[in-house]
Amino acid sequence: MNLGKLFDWQYLTAPYAMTGLSWPMRIVLLAFFVFAIISAIKAGQKIKAGAGFKKLWLKIQTWGYSIGVIGLLLIFFREVRAVYLGSRIWLLLLLLVAFVWLVFIIRYWKIQVPLQSKLKQEKAEFEKWLPKKKS
Repeated sequence: MNLGKLFDWQYLTAPYAMTGLSWPMRIVLLAFFVFAIISAIKAGQKIKAGAGFKKLWLKIQTWGYSIGVIGLLLIFFREVRAVYLGSRIWLLLLLLVAFVWLVFIIRYWKIQVPLQSKLKQEKAEFEKWLPKKKS
């Protein structure tokens, strides 16, 4: 694989690729996009089950459906040699967006979720000493 082609604008923005993806690349991309869709389905199940950290599960679900469906469409366009939609630049941009978005989700999971959990625990500890409202 020639990585120098990733910096060649003409190569990246060609109206359509003359050939489809190589088999190892197809397998890797399909596995990544199917993994994204499966993670979205699992996150949806967690939301329905009422698991904690609903905002985190919503972020994962949005990421999974967006990246998975768009990625599969771009692979399809590449394989049928659709003009401009099968261009290499779209798949490269989608992969970059997917990884940056995933970094933000992981950052949220590692930084914000423990803080929210700690605040929730402190609030519960404080409220156990307050008088309860009679019904």
